[in-house]
Amino acid sequence: MKSQSAVTTLFLIALVTIATSLTLVQAACGPNARCPSNASNYLLPHPDCTQYYRCDAGTACEQSCPTGQHFNAYHRQCEAPETACCDIYYPCNPTV
Repeated sequence: MKSQSAVTTLFLIALVTIATSLTLVQAACGPNARCPSNASNYLLPHPDCTQYYRCDAGTACEQSCPTGQHFNAYHRQCEAPETACCDIYYPCNPTV
């Protein structure tokens, strides 16, 4: 009986964790005036250099660059911090 109760408790904890994670992902999306209403997969810079916004039909969703990369607003992609030139505390050596 105790093992069934423990399994049920673990299952409920897993459900709450998943529901919380889904809520956090959904909360990161919303209307954004900078997102073109007729564009999809349009990328915009985020105040945090390790993130960016992906726009779809006027809605922006926060996305993260791979570990160790920053978003380059000019190239609209994640790159090494020194070529992205997003953070003023990193040396800037932009690529063309």
